[in-house]
Amino acid sequence: MKRDNQSSSAARLAANLALFSYLMLLLSALPLRGQAVKASLVGTVTDSSGAVVPGAEITITEVNTNFSRSTTANESGNYVFSNLNPGVYRVEAKLTGFKTAVKDKVEVLVNTTVRADLQLQPGAISEVVTVSAEAAPLLQTDRSDIGRKIEARQMQELPIGGRNRNFQILVNLTPGTSPVTREHSEFFNAQDALATRVNGQSRYGNNVQIEGVDDNHRTGLLTALIPPIEALQTVDVTTSNYDAELGRAGGAVTNVVLKSGTNQFHGSAYEFNRVNALYARNFFSTPDAPHSVTDQKRQNVLLCRFHGSPGPPWQFQPGHGTYAGFPLRRSERGAHRDL
Repeated sequence: MKRDNQSSSAARLAANLALFSYLMLLLSALPLRGQAVKASLVGTVTDSSGAVVPGAEITITEVNTNFSRSTTANESGNYVFSNLNPGVYRVEAKLTGFKTAVKDKVEVLVNTTVRADLQLQPGAISEVVTVSAEAAPLLQTDRSDIGRKIEARQMQELPIGGRNRNFQILVNLTPGTSPVTREHSEFFNAQDALATRVNGQSRYGNNVQIEGVDDNHRTGLLTALIPPIEALQTVDVTTSNYDAELGRAGGAVTNVVLKSGTNQFHGSAYEFNRVNALYARNFFSTPDAPHSVTDQKRQNVLLCRFHGSPGPPWQFQPGHGTYAGFPLRRSERGAHRDL
């Protein structure tokens, strides 16, 4: 009987441990929201005399997804929205005895704190006063970190070379960075990751993230995944005074934010094609006629890269898909190295 009781107790202990482990696993899968991949929107509500207005109801709406949040201005007239997804927001303030104040097109970038102050005019709450957001101030007063935000338009319009159009080339737009270099062999660095030195620090001091998730090779030498540049919304490069959640870096922290879905169908498709007939002769080649038989043998290059990036409506799929491929790439005598 005693042996049976011991066996029963051991079985219960094992079951409890299994249940505890399962619960810990579920809790660990909950999303952790950090400023590194989010943003904040702050502001102060005042009246026409400049006095603060406490108690105003503040509502923000992301114009592309219709996602909205509300809060109330505190006794100092201030409001704060933290952990926001990057996007373009409409900010609205309401209070009985005042006209409704609306500020349109407030652009909120990743890892930023954006200020949108509102002024209430006396009148009926049904009346609406709408103003457009001002240009972003040159001096950042709500944060102390230093860096640069590279937006989708810049990535689309600036010339980016390389076989995989690597977004890391644009890191050199950030002050304090050295020219990017390609390190290691074709075998070890098949993804063509690039490296830079920031503020005199070694490249080992840099940290690269995708949506806040570590994107570094296990050796710490290379970036593991290079997403197609058409799939990127923002590349946030912070070089000093970054927040604690970014951490693990003495040089720069590069955080890549991917595009998301909206309420409308959108997307892109393209093909890059480089062949001998359109390929300029190397400056240091022998002075053969361009595209001659000799020159073609020396630079027998065929590079074809295609990409599709569909974005279904938000209500159907809250995401943005992307696909890129190299159907054919051929080179003789290493001529493709200068692509």
